[in-house]
Amino acid sequence: MVRGFTTSAQNRSTNGSASDQKLLTPSFLLLTVSGFFALAGFSSTLPLVPRYVDGVLGGSKVEIGLALGVFSISAVFARPMVGRLGDERGRRFIIVWGTALTAVTVTAHALASSIWLMYLVRLAMGATQGAFFVGSATMVNDLAPVERRGEATNYFSVAVYGGMAIGPLMGETVQKATSFGWAFATGGLSLAIASVLAMCLPNDRPDPAALASRVTDSGKRILLHRAAIVPGLILMGGLVTFTALNGFMPLYIEELDLGSAGPVLLLYGLLVLLMRIAGSKAPDRFGTFRMTVVSLIGQAAGMFVMGIWASQYGLFAGAAVLAIGGSFLYPTLLTAAVFGVPDNERARAVSTFSLAFELSAGLGGPILGLSAKEWGTQAAFYGAAIAALLSLPLLAYWAVAKPDALVPPR
Repeated sequence: MVRGFTTSAQNRSTNGSASDQKLLTPSFLLLTVSGFFALAGFSSTLPLVPRYVDGVLGGSKVEIGLALGVFSISAVFARPMVGRLGDERGRRFIIVWGTALTAVTVTAHALASSIWLMYLVRLAMGATQGAFFVGSATMVNDLAPVERRGEATNYFSVAVYGGMAIGPLMGETVQKATSFGWAFATGGLSLAIASVLAMCLPNDRPDPAALASRVTDSGKRILLHRAAIVPGLILMGGLVTFTALNGFMPLYIEELDLGSAGPVLLLYGLLVLLMRIAGSKAPDRFGTFRMTVVSLIGQAAGMFVMGIWASQYGLFAGAAVLAIGGSFLYPTLLTAAVFGVPDNERARAVSTFSLAFELSAGLGGPILGLSAKEWGTQAAFYGAAIAALLSLPLLAYWAVAKPDALVPPR
């Protein structure tokens, strides 16, 4: 086993062209399966938390929004350290331990007997849950040839969105059949399985002497990586739609007595899977700018449809537009965030980029909650659509100011 990180450029120089290299290796497939269980466990809490706060703790819509977003506070502070650990201790280290600790915090949701205890549990989860994403997303880019990173991210995200499609349905089904306690415990078990699988990944901890001899960005041990800041901010605007879909759509369905949110979320996840499989090469082929424009407009359109068409058909149609239009936002921008970044800085770039998940929930959750309180639950969908559209001017600025930072179309 080779210790330390091997760049895709090094692989290409020794093994032929990047297009000739094997992408679906055993390590890649194991990482993908682990990702499925990890995201299923994490996303199982998404429909549970609003209902738990509303039905068990008697919280308001604003408190629901805070419960959905408060975990971002601790996550924002933890993510940079997670990225540094990923570069210094290896990707497998943060995947295994971060996922195991998240399993504990997800299970602990059932112990929250007040809204303040729920906030504390969510804060604890925020400090741990990002480790899997940072470690796995970085390892995917470590394993992939440079010219196929977008394709690799798409394939890996099939597991991510597969888990996110199954997770909410799993949590909701278990909760209705048994209780909130068993539903949260099921999510924790799924995360525990992911952690055990991750133990079988290759030990990629870099050699300490080799790590010390490398020069990081600007010659310093950075926590935030400059290359990932703008793509992360663009992603943040687009991800507010995810907070609206998972946090407020279940409440909207209950208010209108339209049945269960699970099938809508399942349709969304399955369509994302199909789009990412069918268009796995799209981010590499069409480049950052084109794919991001299409994704942001598609997300905004899906949210507007869900808000305007207040029926079960409208929710399914909106979820379909949201999935088809926005499927490639994350893989496109992640590929751009690590474009040209050295291997020993890559985890920090991914951690900086992934702050968008926490910031979108931490800022978007309360804002959407206030909007829902003042103008009705459907206002959360309109607010999310506006957030996605507001990312377009930033994308245009990025394309003009730093065109070399965008992955060019091939």
